[in-house]
Amino acid sequence: MRIIFSEVILVTEHSPYFEKKYICPVCKSDFTSLAVRSSAVYVQDKEPDLHVIYRGISPLHYSIIVCPGCYYAGSNKSFAQEIDPKLLEKLMPALYQLRPDKPIEYTRERDLPTALSSFKMAIRSAQLKQVKSGELAGLFLGAAWMAREVNDSELETVYLKEALEHYVEAYNKDFKSIGNMSDVQAMYLIGELYRLNGDYKEAINWFNKVIVHKYIKQYPHIEKLAREQWAQARDQAKQQPDSAAEPDIPNSAQPQQQPDNSTASSAQEPSNSAPLPRRRPTLQMPAHLYADQIDWLTRIVNNGYNSSRALVGKEQVLRALLDAVIKKLEDNLPDQFSNEEELQVVFTEKLSE
Repeated sequence: MRIIFSEVILVTEHSPYFEKKYICPVCKSDFTSLAVRSSAVYVQDKEPDLHVIYRGISPLHYSIIVCPGCYYAGSNKSFAQEIDPKLLEKLMPALYQLRPDKPIEYTRERDLPTALSSFKMAIRSAQLKQVKSGELAGLFLGAAWMAREVNDSELETVYLKEALEHYVEAYNKDFKSIGNMSDVQAMYLIGELYRLNGDYKEAINWFNKVIVHKYIKQYPHIEKLAREQWAQARDQAKQQPDSAAEPDIPNSAQPQQQPDNSTASSAQEPSNSAPLPRRRPTLQMPAHLYADQIDWLTRIVNNGYNSSRALVGKEQVLRALLDAVIKKLEDNLPDQFSNEEELQVVFTEKLSE
């Protein structure tokens, strides 16, 4: 398949960006779009659904190319691929109908809303092209990550559901369309998407498949993630009102739980502990913590394991802290504050009363 972009053009010698020329395969417009230099990319963290958080500029924000002429969009790896002439006849008028009311500049520096919008355009273009389910799944997942970054949890939920449906379809019918993922990686991601969508028992089933896979030792990072997310999914399943005390998990697939400094999430309660009261189902809320806060939570997790040999994950620690504060303050809630620092001072004063 012929790719029709030209050579790289530098913006400035020290710029974190470079310009790349494209020719739109739909309207034949000739344009340039910014990309991020690899030397300017600094990974800060990685989330369990494989979303990478960068310090500074994120290449994810520039991974979708949008034609400024017709607004055809696609990933930077597939944008310039030639399109069947018969499909072009239908694609061009459909794209015209989807043009934004106000022109959006996608070829220069992007803020978060513009980056999210670029994924929306790519999804529309892919749907019009009737691409394979694996390609569409990747776009929906990227859009979910962008919705998370702009703190739009409702939109993130919609995109995560679409991503899951298309990944499952691709895995069952057209595995090669998933891209560079192995079956181990794809099974893990499907399990995590089931967990994020609230289907914890199905998530456990997929994590079990990953853990017992005959080639799992070739993917130590995925095995570690699968064990951690298996434990979290089990904990979440136990908290559902219609859930049994223990999810139906084959004994042979239960992972060994060990404390570490990763984002571990939950696990077995001590055998002599009193049963916890039944609570409302948990809800997911995106939260970004500082590195020292995560380190402090990790120390609590490890201290608890060292004394009781039961692993209580960071998420459980946070819930315990909130419950303790709620019990302490009741209706005596902070009110005189205008930023995070002031709120910290008010909390400190109220908790010391």
